[in-house]
Amino acid sequence: MKSTRSLLASGIAIVAVLILLSACSSSPTITGTWKASDGSTTKIINDDGSCTGMYYNVGKVLDIGGPETCTLSSEEHNGYYDLIVRQPPNQETLQVSVQDSTMTLHSNGTELVILTKQ
Repeated sequence: MKSTRSLLASGIAIVAVLILLSACSSSPTITGTWKASDGSTTKIINDDGSCTGMYYNVGKVLDIGGPETCTLSSEEHNGYYDLIVRQPPNQETLQVSVQDSTMTLHSNGTELVILTKQ
């Protein structure tokens, strides 16, 4: 009987941990097609991390050709997630806030663009 209670207690503990982990915050979903407030081309972020039109240089979109990837941090810092945009050999880290169907990109505290999900 004691081993049954021990097994039951272990099972309850595992379920409790899983519930707590599922309640932890996770990064928002940014995949999709986005219209830019700055008039630049439509941005696309795919489930596999590939993206287009997301690399900014000195506040303007820069596309040197070749594939882009976008990686969003899993944790929020001061209200923002980090978005790492790579188009080798270039890489930048933007700060991102997401609310409903709007994503705002910042670079070094300056707002770059507001994206609206299409």
